[in-house]
Amino acid sequence: FRLLGYEDVGAYGEPVELGTFQYDINGPFSMQTFTIPQTIDGMSVPKLKAVSLAVDTNWGADYTCLYRFRVHGY
Repeated sequence: FRLLGYEDVGAYGEPVELGTFQYDINGPFSMQTFTIPQTIDGMSVPKLKAVSLAVDTNWGADYTCLYRFRVHGY
């Protein structure tokens, strides 16, 4: 999956690509943490007001089910 951030609360404009990640289906816990870098291409990540999660593949399944998606910032 990919995480995209937006400086606008309505998620308008050009997104900031925060990273591409892979959920470990064989991991010991269903909850996993993915860290976003503080800089991307040498530039500080701006303050974001909206985040979008894009599921690019689901191991061939017909659908994707997310039970909880948390975003923590500082």
